[in-house]
Amino acid sequence: MSTNTMTDERLLLLIEAYGVHPMAWPEDERAAAEAHLAAHPERFQGALEEARRLDTLFEEDAIMAPPAGLTERILADAPAERRRPGFAVSLGQLFLPQGRRWPASAALASLVVGLFTGYTASAMSPAEPYDEEAESLVYAALGYDGLETLIEEEVSHE
Repeated sequence: MSTNTMTDERLLLLIEAYGVHPMAWPEDERAAAEAHLAAHPERFQGALEEARRLDTLFEEDAIMAPPAGLTERILADAPAERRRPGFAVSLGQLFLPQGRRWPASAALASLVVGLFTGYTASAMSPAEPYDEEAESLVYAALGYDGLETLIEEEVSHE
């Protein structure tokens, strides 16, 4: 709603929704609503009286005190604070999610040790010269006499 224009219907809605106190009305409409109310107070007298009565009822309504011992019962029924497990327990739960699973853990551990050993062994060993005998054994295992036979067979298939 524009701050420059205020209709009777809108001001009545503001009074019904927010009560008689202008500080409770929406800030962007407050100035226009107060100006409109000051210009035509007789139009809104009934709505203001009804809102004033309702505001008075709301202000008089006392809040009941909670029953004795309610706080203690709520705190007693509340779940206890869970502590976070330590690093070793977390690591154990990661590798053994549902208790002890030795085969899975052993396989994982052997994989890690094998990868670490292979990496460190390859990084430490000097580069070996080209071995023709090893290459011929590989080709023989695949069923070829050598690299030339493999190339000829590939070309003939194309």
